[in-house]
Amino acid sequence: MKWFIILLIGATGVIGFMNREKIYDFLNKEKGQKSKELSTTDPQKETTPSIPTNENNNTGKNPPIDPIEEKYPFPDFKPIEALVGNWKKIPNSAFPRQVTVKVKAKYIFAGGAGSSTVPAGSKTTALSFSGDQLVIAPNAQSKIKGKISIDDTDYKEILGAEYERYKNRKRKAVMTQRQRARLIAAEEVKNSNVQSIPSQSVTIATASKLPKTRLSEYENQIGQIPKRSNDGRVEIMINSLMAGEVSEIKINEVSNWGPIRYEIVDGEPYWTGTVTYNTTSLFGTFPTEAMALMRNGKVIDWLYTGSLEEVP
Repeated sequence: MKWFIILLIGATGVIGFMNREKIYDFLNKEKGQKSKELSTTDPQKETTPSIPTNENNNTGKNPPIDPIEEKYPFPDFKPIEALVGNWKKIPNSAFPRQVTVKVKAKYIFAGGAGSSTVPAGSKTTALSFSGDQLVIAPNAQSKIKGKISIDDTDYKEILGAEYERYKNRKRKAVMTQRQRARLIAAEEVKNSNVQSIPSQSVTIATASKLPKTRLSEYENQIGQIPKRSNDGRVEIMINSLMAGEVSEIKINEVSNWGPIRYEIVDGEPYWTGTVTYNTTSLFGTFPTEAMALMRNGKVIDWLYTGSLEEVP
């Protein structure tokens, strides 16, 4: 029995030695499989964490709104093609206009009694638009007329240049309105310490913010402050408009009545009051601000606050 066990052990050893390479490959395969399984569940595996985004985390701040620029914005001008229907629907207010003909044209006498030639490069007056042609004449009162293609004249260039000048005037007026508003704001801060400021140095001041002593001084100079009703309307300004002293401003079209101020205009002191209303021209409808110059219970004049030109 002992010898049998010894022989069995020896045989096992010989078999193992003869198959040592297969056993080695088998063990390595098992080890690799376990290593792979461990790697798939490795808690140390690198990951890229997902960082939630929050649109409300934006630290950028919008620039503060300037209340004066908000009150007096630049007009939104449309392209001129939109105002004239792409040169197919030119309004009557766009005439008459003096233009230059680029090609030879012809005037027809009334009743077809004859005609006259208009050489290229000559000046003529565009009276109206018919179809795709301009009706032209030597002047606005002339009875002899002719027709010419709009593209054979410089009409588009003339009206376009006029529109550019109009836009520039409007922008300049807005800038002047802003300057006046900033002056008012600065003067009101300065005038808050009225004891240290001589009355002669004040160029503009809101009447409702003046102390009684200063108000009395101004009233002795230019008459009592104009009265305002509860809705802001000023009686003597209404009387002026109803009397037709200006034709452009209609009482029922006024959208805002401004405060009464003491103001130096062209070196002279006045009570001033502003109104806001819309004006319509060939180039669109835009808000307009005008002010009444008042003294001794009467309106002396109406001026645009932007240009200080007289209101028609």
